[in-house]
Amino acid sequence: MYDEDAEDQKEEDLELVWRDVRFEVPGKVILDNLWGSASAGRVTAIMGPSGCGKTTLLDFLAQRIDTKKRGRSVSGSITLVGAKARAAYVQQEDALVGVLTVAETLAVAAAFAGAPRSRADELVREFGLESAKDTMVGTIFQKGISGGQKRRLSIAVELVARPRLVLLDEPTSGLDSASALAVITQLSQIAGAIDQCKECKRVAVACTLHQPSNAVWALVDRVCFLAAGKLVYFGGTQAELLDFFNRCEHPVPQYANVADYVLSLINQDFPGHADVDEIVAAFAFDPPEVPPQLVVPDVTPPRAGGFSRFITLCGRGFKELSRDVGIIGVRLAMYTMLSALIALMFLDLGDKKGDTDVNARVSVLFYVAAFMVFMSVAVLPFYVIQRAVFVKERCNGAYDVPEYVAAKFVVALPGVFLIAIVSSVLIVFPAKLNGFPVYFLDLFVSLLVAESFMAFVAAIVPHFIVGIALAAGIFGFNMLVEGFFRVKHDIPVYLIWGYYYAFHTYTFRVFMHNEFNPISKFNGPQFRDGKQVLRFYDMGNVNVTHDFAVLIAWIVFFQICYTMVLYFYHTGRR
Repeated sequence: MYDEDAEDQKEEDLELVWRDVRFEVPGKVILDNLWGSASAGRVTAIMGPSGCGKTTLLDFLAQRIDTKKRGRSVSGSITLVGAKARAAYVQQEDALVGVLTVAETLAVAAAFAGAPRSRADELVREFGLESAKDTMVGTIFQKGISGGQKRRLSIAVELVARPRLVLLDEPTSGLDSASALAVITQLSQIAGAIDQCKECKRVAVACTLHQPSNAVWALVDRVCFLAAGKLVYFGGTQAELLDFFNRCEHPVPQYANVADYVLSLINQDFPGHADVDEIVAAFAFDPPEVPPQLVVPDVTPPRAGGFSRFITLCGRGFKELSRDVGIIGVRLAMYTMLSALIALMFLDLGDKKGDTDVNARVSVLFYVAAFMVFMSVAVLPFYVIQRAVFVKERCNGAYDVPEYVAAKFVVALPGVFLIAIVSSVLIVFPAKLNGFPVYFLDLFVSLLVAESFMAFVAAIVPHFIVGIALAAGIFGFNMLVEGFFRVKHDIPVYLIWGYYYAFHTYTFRVFMHNEFNPISKFNGPQFRDGKQVLRFYDMGNVNVTHDFAVLIAWIVFFQICYTMVLYFYHTGRR
């Protein structure tokens, strides 16, 4: 797939052409009949003041505008002149997995694309990342590579599949002048404008830029200036541009930064700007005719097989699990400390048979069912943070939603298992509770339900703080109606539905049946044996198999909901 033969090397250069592009929302025209092109071997910059429509135009070219939203009107054409080609889109934010090294990040991208590992090594060299190839990208817990290196890595990831068309949103945003120059220099080399090798195909590069330095400006071949969604100028960056603004009676001063001067001229937010409508009118002539042979852009990159993508996702996920202390390390420490405190509080409880000891047993089982599950909210921020990587990779065709969801579930299993086994050992044996295997299995399955629920909540909230508040509120309600504070037959009729809805109910019932059903004798006047305790709590007819089945059904339900929300709402389209 990646070994180009002689015939492919002679493949015709391509040109991306857009015409009559108009994007309108209720009360505002975002893009107003724009036209332009991006050619192989050239870097085309899209520039203008903030809010002029630069990113929107780029999203239109990348087919990332949601045209189905109510009130939107989108029209215009995007065509490729020449060879059919794959397109790559590099978004402004560097959505990368922080615990992977530079080399691992590119290796994963190559695996998704079905490219050989040598392609990843090649990109490490091309983008000057050899000194950082074994350095982690970086997380909130560990410092990683620099901002400029992240930007180059983000670009390199999208070039694994050898696209012929590269679209980039603000590739120099947030970078110092040296890093910005390095990024644009690399883009120019990719395009073929500098030191083009004979073995490489020329690439069309189009990017939005904010405020380029003179050095960066010198590497731009063509520019598209926008103001308030209108086309101010499209063409070359040197004599052609200077001549146009001379004719508009706005000559560029000698030694001035051309880009800065034009941007200040067309920025209508501040005094001293030119009459933009006059400049727009001066440039408003019919765009050049497009050749008759047009090819629709192919935005679907080559991919490995579905099972291979799933294995790659699992491999990456296990690395995240083992390296990111927040995902499992902090949570395990929380559960370990709480379990140890519970063990100290209820030490040797199983040897005691009085009525107060019965109440203590019920209390510890409720506490575990309620608060051990509640602490699963700690994982929610990580699902929200990882969502940005998912959206980027899904938009770029790396994998499908079911593969991602299945891999996330598989990766979660070892961590949940470890938490459940450690917590069970620390509580059951010191407290001398009954039925360790069932106790452990109940806690393990219940934590999987909570994990699945957290994944679902993380998919529907805009920020993890909102998700934590929502999940905490729902868990609080579940605790209230699970059968501890008031037994089932005493719960008000208008809340009894909550008893059956709350998965905490089934966790608590299994714990209770496992603990009390084997006990044949108590010494207190209120309870003679374990079965009497179960009848008192309205759990005499509990079917453990049924309750486990309900918990597993909740896991399946939440995973399906998680999949559906990701599929329909996290498309990456604006």
